[in-house]
Amino acid sequence: MTTFLSLERKRLGLTQTEVYEPIKVSKSAYLRWEQGKPIPSDKLAELESIGFDIRYIVTGKRQSFEMVNNDGNVTIDNAIEIAKYSAREAIKSVYQVKKLRKEVNTTSDFDVIKSLELVEKAVGVLALAEITGELNTDVLFEALQPTKKQSG
Repeated sequence: MTTFLSLERKRLGLTQTEVYEPIKVSKSAYLRWEQGKPIPSDKLAELESIGFDIRYIVTGKRQSFEMVNNDGNVTIDNAIEIAKYSAREAIKSVYQVKKLRKEVNTTSDFDVIKSLELVEKAVGVLALAEITGELNTDVLFEALQPTKKQSG
């Protein structure tokens, strides 16, 4: 069972060991959390201190960043941050999907250019999620479905 905790850990590029050792819990306790068991509030605070989005872990919704200013517009600096974050996350997402489909493995290279169309779709979904604070995983998965052009 995939949980928001395990998805967030993977988003951060951390191994399970890189999470449970710094927060001083046993491997078995951490594995239970990744299987959906409740996480104590003091440990949620420690996870946040190492970069985890606690709101996402608990609710499945991303932490709301102040991306929109008082007049409803996104600032240039925030737009750049949204673009950088979305591009990085899109590449990771496409890589993970291709890895699950066994299109890439540890001995082969992941060619971003060959996957550019998927990356662009994922960037759009993720940028919208950053601006609104809502990630619709169904829309992301739909965007990452192969087209005839990509599968052939």
